[in-house]
Amino acid sequence: MKKSHLILTISSFITLFVFFNSMAYSPETTKTENILEKITEFNEKLISNSRQLTFEGAKAGEGYFSADGKKMIFQSERHEGNPFYQMFILDLINGKVDRVSPGKGKTTCGWIHPSLKKVMWSSTHLDPESLTKQKNEYESRKKPVQGKYSWSYDEYYDIFESDVKGNNIKRLTKELGYDAEGSYSPDGKEIAFASNRTGYSSKLSPEEQTLFKKDPSSQMEIYIMNADGTNVRQLTKSLGYDGGPFFSHDGSKITWRRFDSTGATAEIYTMNKDGSDQKQITKLNAMSWAPFFHPSGKYIIFTSSITGYSNFELFIVDSEGLKKPVRVTYEDDFDGLPTFSPDGNKISWTHRNQKGESQIFIADWDHEKALKHLGLNEKFKEKLSSIKFTPEINSLDAKNIIKIIASEDYTGRLSGSDEEKELTKQISELLKQWKISTLQLKNQKNSFVHQFDIITGIELIGENNFALNNKPLTLAKDYRPLSLSKSGNYTAQPMVFAGYGIQAPSSDKFKAYNSYEKLDVKGKWVVLFKDLPSKVDKDLRNHLLPYARLAHKITLAKNLEASGVIFIDNLNLSTRTFLSKSKYDGAPTALPVIELTLEKFLESFNLTDEQFSKMQSALESNIELESLGSSSSVASGQISLKLNKKVASQLIGFIEAPKKTNKSIIIGAHMDHLGQGEIGNSLATSNESSPIHYGADDNASGVAGVLELAHYFSKNKTKLKYNIYFALWSAEEMGVLGSQNFVETWEEIKRKKISDEFIASLNMDMIGRFNEKLYIQGTGSSLGWNKIVEGLALKHSISLSVQKDPYLPTDSISFYLKDIPSISFFTGVHSDYHTPRDTFDKINYEGMVKIINVVKAFTEEIFMTPLNQLKFEKVEGSTRVKGSERSFRIYLGTIPDYSQDGVQGVRISGVSKNSPAEKAGLQSKDIIVEFNGKPIDSIHDYVFGLQAAEPKKEVPIKIKRAGELVNLKITPEIKE
Repeated sequence: MKKSHLILTISSFITLFVFFNSMAYSPETTKTENILEKITEFNEKLISNSRQLTFEGAKAGEGYFSADGKKMIFQSERHEGNPFYQMFILDLINGKVDRVSPGKGKTTCGWIHPSLKKVMWSSTHLDPESLTKQKNEYESRKKPVQGKYSWSYDEYYDIFESDVKGNNIKRLTKELGYDAEGSYSPDGKEIAFASNRTGYSSKLSPEEQTLFKKDPSSQMEIYIMNADGTNVRQLTKSLGYDGGPFFSHDGSKITWRRFDSTGATAEIYTMNKDGSDQKQITKLNAMSWAPFFHPSGKYIIFTSSITGYSNFELFIVDSEGLKKPVRVTYEDDFDGLPTFSPDGNKISWTHRNQKGESQIFIADWDHEKALKHLGLNEKFKEKLSSIKFTPEINSLDAKNIIKIIASEDYTGRLSGSDEEKELTKQISELLKQWKISTLQLKNQKNSFVHQFDIITGIELIGENNFALNNKPLTLAKDYRPLSLSKSGNYTAQPMVFAGYGIQAPSSDKFKAYNSYEKLDVKGKWVVLFKDLPSKVDKDLRNHLLPYARLAHKITLAKNLEASGVIFIDNLNLSTRTFLSKSKYDGAPTALPVIELTLEKFLESFNLTDEQFSKMQSALESNIELESLGSSSSVASGQISLKLNKKVASQLIGFIEAPKKTNKSIIIGAHMDHLGQGEIGNSLATSNESSPIHYGADDNASGVAGVLELAHYFSKNKTKLKYNIYFALWSAEEMGVLGSQNFVETWEEIKRKKISDEFIASLNMDMIGRFNEKLYIQGTGSSLGWNKIVEGLALKHSISLSVQKDPYLPTDSISFYLKDIPSISFFTGVHSDYHTPRDTFDKINYEGMVKIINVVKAFTEEIFMTPLNQLKFEKVEGSTRVKGSERSFRIYLGTIPDYSQDGVQGVRISGVSKNSPAEKAGLQSKDIIVEFNGKPIDSIHDYVFGLQAAEPKKEVPIKIKRAGELVNLKITPEIKE
């Protein structure tokens, strides 16, 4: 009998002891090896003042607190005339107990709505056979020898709601199948629950059907629906039991437990409430279940058999699953189904003795000790609020700021991370202390924090399968979809091998290179090597390099009308993660793309190792093949990918000028960095001592500059002629997403151009490595900048280098594109750029203070400069460096919009002055959908199109503007 018939729901703790004693377990069966390697045990107790809450009836359990902590809903076998559980509410103040379920049928899994006016529970009382089943249960329990226990996945279980007295019952689910294990979201708007409805309504494979007949829990998945029962969405899809979902205290996450397909083990998982970012938290290889978030969100309590099946105990684990679980209870028999009070100071759980009797217990909970034992209270010990800021801009203040936020605590400040949230919290406290004002934007009312969605990764979801010649491959062992792949269902098509899959034009040194010269790949899967020829002249490799990027190869195959792309990898894929859930390599392309092991490639093309070696040697040496091999194989499959999103947080506050004005300037810097290298533009080497990209110069230095200036001007408000905004942006490293989102949101809410209010933007990005010069970039955005620079260079005795080009890969571009004069302060790139070596001890703090004082002086000079001298100027796009790759030499003058989520085509955020794009009539927010006769589905298609374009030759370009298609003509230029 499979263990999935055991305690596989949060309700099935009853008679567990009876069941396990009924099985012929040998000592080895219950023995757990190396327990102490998997968990952490302490003599110091986390619970105290333990006491029993329920007494009536042989069995009671699953007690859940109301939102105010004053009541508890629970299930108990105490209703006369019914042997099954019914639902009750216990008043924790006066001890009164009221039944809320009808008293008929089976009932389980109750929850009190946050409004305290209604409750939810699952019941079979509408089953026409419910009374018969009650009678049969009574007869069964009279037998001297009890059968093996298994929880009833009765297909008549549905979720109901009623008022707190059990009146006005409303049915919320009506699908055939077990619908139970429900919990309300903290705002009461949604319900998460478990259901095996697919076992009754979906077409199952013969293997799935057999398993479902034996074990109805095998089709159990997590769902979410509106609190009124509408808009049901499936969140998980995994063979085996997914159940027991509970929301985190802030409603953003769900924790649940997942059994493997055999039912032998279960582990704790978390996910976002939309089903994304599904993450395994425990790896105990035991039966771990019934997880519940602590209100702090920092850890999860759960039940596990790690100490033996006859002695389930409670454990806690950090919410990211990075620490060893910590043991909580040490009593004999079964302790499970834990829950915390809303304030996090109480814990309740179910204890079952050897007779199979179970009741609910409650105790005091020590949150601080829990943090200590999990090693979670060591983080963020040093607070920004502890810094004693001096009245003037000071190097010690700046050093203290950078030392804190470029520390291990913040693990590289990745956008959307918990560390970013903590940093915004701490900086908000500073700004509040300094009496800086908050904004009134739609998601920033009475708060310094401005939030927006970002894409942080791609993950496999749903069905993913692949077959060669109708023979299924094993995911993550034989093949893996690549993050650049298009999702879809792909019927069988023939395969053709095309070597490296490169087309490169001729040059004065090299003849044209064309992997497809003698091939017809239309309607076929193209099989390619991932790299480029290795045994050729270095100059030829450099010539081929721009055409060897994976995205370029895929787009080329698409333009040749291939059905899909298969890349060959001779590594054992089973030793690697098939698809990163955190690294985001760019938008998907327009073809399905997989990576295949060398073994399966040789098998499908009927090649021996010797034949492959000869073929590979010829290709690597750029020698024409006599034969590319032959294959009658076809490839087919289904690929399902999903973009993962997180919420990024940035800060904006302002100081009003003493004399009311509708004009403002903004001083900003980005506070995000590369985390541990997850977002793909890390330059870390393989021998770095730590994966953390501390980002002291990039851009903790800029953050320190903004905070120093915010503090200074908060103490010197009389100097202000205009309002000053202070901004610390997020997602700059992902393409200035934060500052771009802010300017767009501003115009949406204010219903006016942002340039009507903001007269200047000052940006600080990497100001911590001052050596010889301070670079002031973007001075071409206003003729007035040079006059200010000229005066300050003399006053501050600092060497300045002025650069006119405003088209910079930093946040100043977002304001420049909105016709606001924008400059950026910068001390130069260094060898530690975008590596873990950019640490706080390498900052030139005295030099940095000089730069912050220059920015302060710039601000004060703006106050004294007539507005007509700071008029915005549009600048021609920067020229490209001679010798750069072709994709950068062909120039249109479009400025990409980095927030391309959900866009088919390429959206632009602006065009350069006097550029081909401006002359052609392209505008901000246009979406390029076709270039030079080729459809543009993604940025990869666009880059490919530029590489193929000829300078000085007019070509058609099709754009979508405000939903309408517009046909234009554009003449690409070449920039040397």
